Amino acid sequence: MRLVFAGLDRPLELEPGNCTTLEVENQALFVRLVRSLVSGEGRYADEPYSVWDGDEELKPRDALLVIDNPLQLPWDERGFMGSVLKRIEREYLEDEDLRRAVEGLQSAMASQLAALGMGLNADFSFGQEWDFRRYLKFMGFGVSYQESKSFLDNQLNFLSLALDSGDKRVLVFVNLKTFLSENDFRMFLDQVFFQKSRVLLLENKLDSNSYEHESKRCIDLHFIES
Repeated sequence: MRLVFAGLDRPLELEPGNCTTLEVENQALFVRLVRSLVSGEGRYADEPYSVWDGDEELKPRDALLVIDNPLQLPWDERGFMGSVLKRIEREYLEDEDLRRAVEGLQSAMASQLAALGMGLNADFSFGQEWDFRRYLKFMGFGVSYQESKSFLDNQLNFLSLALDSGDKRVLVFVNLKTFLSENDFRMFLDQVFFQKSRVLLLENKLDSNSYEHESKRCIDLHFIES
């Protein structure tokens, strides 16, 4: 996959398992790039861009998930949990022993609860049949994240959520390195590599360090790329 900005010399290659970092020292350009990606307007953005998979041009909103504040990760991103629930339901339906055990427990629970209405005059019953996915939602099933966890732990958990959901979009983080130590960043890169995630980092500071599983492009104050 390639991200092509009209104002940059070369496309940004976005490969699975490799983190692409674009460091932009010029603040005005950095702001324009971030605003353009957040807008999702592609060729009509302040800094026009396009996303390609081979010779096919992709819709920006279908190809990129922009996280402009790594402190507030989009845990409730549309489609994430829906895809996870479908996956769990499929595995549930394929496991006959588990399905029978769960349905037996549900039937026993329904009988116990129905007994509470024995002292009432009218006839009462449950109005809906057992629905596995509805039950998961009712019980608040979802990804477990806590603000008390470390910043790194939440970032790694979010990468795993995106993987579990099967989402194919590139995860675009703005100034992620600001919040990570060198060792934490290496752990982040390791997970990107093992999960074969596509990740793009936009940073407004130049970093002289070189990391495995990271490809870096730098633009200095005078718009010179290196």
